[in-house]
Amino acid sequence: MKNMRKLFSICLVLALLAGVFTMPALANTSDTSPQTALDKFEALDENVYTPATYRLAKMEYDKVKGLVENQNATQDEINEAITALNKRIASLRVANGSESLWKTYEDYFEMGNIYSGSGNLDSGNTRGLLTSSHFNILTAENNMKPESLSSGNAGQKGTFNIYKGSNHASDQLVREAQESGKKVHGHVLVWHSQTPTWVNGGTRGNYTRAQARENMEHYIKTVVQHFDTNYPGVVTTWDVVNEAFIDELPSVPNDANWKDYLREGDQSGWYKAYSNGMVEGEDPSDFIYDAFVFARKYTDAKLFYNDFNMYEDGKSKMAAMMVKELNERYKNEYPNDSRQLIEGVGMQSHNYIMDTPPSKVENGILNLLSAGVDLMITELDLFAWYPWNAEPTGSSTGYRDLRDRGIEHIIGATGTEEQRNYWINRGITNGSEIEVIQAEVFAEYLRLYKNYAASIDRVTFWGLNDSQSWRRGHNPLLWNSDFSPKDAFYAVSDPEGYLGVDPIDVKPIPASKVAEIILDYNNLKPAYKNGKKGGNLISEVAREMGPKASFNNEPRSIKKGEKELSNPAYRKAVFNFLESHPALEERILIMPPDTFFIDGKK
Repeated sequence: MKNMRKLFSICLVLALLAGVFTMPALANTSDTSPQTALDKFEALDENVYTPATYRLAKMEYDKVKGLVENQNATQDEINEAITALNKRIASLRVANGSESLWKTYEDYFEMGNIYSGSGNLDSGNTRGLLTSSHFNILTAENNMKPESLSSGNAGQKGTFNIYKGSNHASDQLVREAQESGKKVHGHVLVWHSQTPTWVNGGTRGNYTRAQARENMEHYIKTVVQHFDTNYPGVVTTWDVVNEAFIDELPSVPNDANWKDYLREGDQSGWYKAYSNGMVEGEDPSDFIYDAFVFARKYTDAKLFYNDFNMYEDGKSKMAAMMVKELNERYKNEYPNDSRQLIEGVGMQSHNYIMDTPPSKVENGILNLLSAGVDLMITELDLFAWYPWNAEPTGSSTGYRDLRDRGIEHIIGATGTEEQRNYWINRGITNGSEIEVIQAEVFAEYLRLYKNYAASIDRVTFWGLNDSQSWRRGHNPLLWNSDFSPKDAFYAVSDPEGYLGVDPIDVKPIPASKVAEIILDYNNLKPAYKNGKKGGNLISEVAREMGPKASFNNEPRSIKKGEKELSNPAYRKAVFNFLESHPALEERILIMPPDTFFIDGKK
């Protein structure tokens, strides 16, 4: 009995001690009291902050308020909700919206958008007002593609829908642009798709090389001269050839030849016709060279090659190889022309939040710039679901803005379980969270483009609002269905402000941190957390890199006057080093831009 009393006394003391140490955690201090947190949110002005970040804070506010009013709520639940609310309040972004995107970026590049039909520049409607205010160069979404400008079957003499005095939709575009002082980018002259078969016979035809070449010259001459003659100085650039390479080309061997990766006769009527009737020394790929030579012959506009997935290392390398080879050929054959034949490459940029990080885009930019030409970002939008057809909205549920999507509305319709539940598997529960992620990627893109502005002529967004996009279910643009701005608009308006980083000055971080940064960007860290055979690969690689300050003798940063700028060549060298590490072969996928450096405000 004595021992029992002693044991009881010990337990009582322990219980009292436990109470002493646990009670403060339950106490409501000024930082943790529900009312303090609620008051802090209620004092905010909604109009000051970006819509998605404010909505997310409001969700946590509602949760705290509901728990406080719920007699069954535990203190732990309340404390957790207060912490979440304070984090959301700390994460609010100021809504620094631009009154005119093209004026904001006029020292960097032109800002463009699409034109879909009459009224797109009419400031009397919301779409027209936004287009007129924010963009100074336009691209026809469809109305300047070959099948729109001309018609006719294989074996027939083609007819044109444009002529002196015509009022085709393309005429309306160029005329309205001329009247409003805007420029037009011509899209597109030679393409395997949306082309009348009278020109090249199509993939089922039997045109000879000579027939297709003659028709190509006739088509290009008719089209470019129509716009140059009737609307002089408005159409300043052309996509001469579009999407000549195969769709997916993530990597290529070191001895790759660009001609081996073109769309062949089963996909391209141009390739098929140019394969029919060749003589020694000729190649089916010659249609690309001929198209540019004809365009150079009949217009003074700047000439571009345009393609998608240019963030892929293989595709951008092959495009650069093609451009260099054809420019050298032209220089030899036309030595008196001081201009390059292909003067630039368009990066279409129909990108995905989850697999097109800025580092991949930067790698593509570096590959293409090696050809010695300029660039354009030609069709920028940023898809929210993976893969391209895994849209969570369809005919049964209808379109939804990101702001209206709950957890049940962010599940993909097709694909693997991982693809359909991509966001849910990563702890995302609503569309507002995705809207912030999308905005951050847009901000990083624009920050990257500004870094290379000396070589980028323009950035064109492929549409204005999500519901009118060609990929509407992916919510890929800057405005909601009612043309109210998304967080993406504010991110593009002020990328540094949205990210909370300094726009110019950068401070190098130790090389030993680079491995962790890259793996974090790759979203591979979960696979490495437990290590491989008991080891921690992040630590292993970091130790191997040690305190190295340079790779391939490249400095981490470049001094330009008093400014310290990040060095792309250094980042590329580090990327190559990590990619070749035995533990990380084929696992290092991307090269995060500027994250080898930490900005003063980050």
